[in-house]
Amino acid sequence: NTSLCASGKLTDDISYMFAGANLEVDDTSGPAPYSGVLMVYNYFTYTGIANTSISAGKVGVDTPLTVVYDPATATSEANGLSLTSKLGAVNLSAAYFANTNFNYGDTVGIFPGTAITGGESYAHAGLNTKIGSVSVDALYATMEDRYKTYTIGASAGIDAGSVKITPSARYTAADVDGSNSDQSLWKAGVKLQAGIVGANLEYGQTNKQGGWVTFDSDASANLKGWKVSLLGNKDSKLIKAGINADVMPKLNLSANYTNMERATNDVNEVYATATYKITKGLTAYVRMAQVDDDNNTEKETVGRANILWLF
Repeated sequence: NTSLCASGKLTDDISYMFAGANLEVDDTSGPAPYSGVLMVYNYFTYTGIANTSISAGKVGVDTPLTVVYDPATATSEANGLSLTSKLGAVNLSAAYFANTNFNYGDTVGIFPGTAITGGESYAHAGLNTKIGSVSVDALYATMEDRYKTYTIGASAGIDAGSVKITPSARYTAADVDGSNSDQSLWKAGVKLQAGIVGANLEYGQTNKQGGWVTFDSDASANLKGWKVSLLGNKDSKLIKAGINADVMPKLNLSANYTNMERATNDVNEVYATATYKITKGLTAYVRMAQVDDDNNTEKETVGRANILWLF
């Protein structure tokens, strides 16, 4: 792989961006080739219409149903056209993609019905706005022969003296081809920040048909800890609590607990993370976890060490 980043204006209204590391050639009929360790964006943008931006090429797909950047698994990337426009206080977005790399989000083909290949077309339309201190968003998306889904979310930022409170809620529902059932997942939570100390508490549920509302467990429409995820578990409830502190200017320590009650049995995990910001673009973390799943006779201990360099 070769690393490269290039951008610039070709005319007053047209610009070009390339960023990432990839030696593969895009296939117009199959999946959008996965970029490996780094994302690959390769697109032109037209801004000749007031308050509007139109991009064509390979872009990152940034929605509650996708993961616009994930160095550990897969960045959601797609080939096609995307549009964003501002109408008063409302931001509008729409896109159509001929192919994607979403099969990398569905890493083991666990999405119900027919497994995602990446060769399916994908389209979405959404909006977001702010009403007072509350941010609201809504999105509808469809993937060819796979699913149709919508999600609605809201969040707010409240300053209470020296404490910042951030409540949020989201509801997502999907009609998955081949599953003959309507899937839904809702979640609500609150984050607190007081000086160097932060805390969070979240709760979510799926319906009796299932919780398959998207293909990637790292998407914000899902609720998960580290190894325990609500996505795809029918008639389940998950609660997550965590605390973190900036013990040094460059060092953050955190501890989290996740418990999920499934239809037939339970699973919980405890994990701790130490994150060190080495330089502006270089970050490292170490994480250890213990997972206790009723389906297994013994507890599982897992760990990860990660260094991320953004440039």
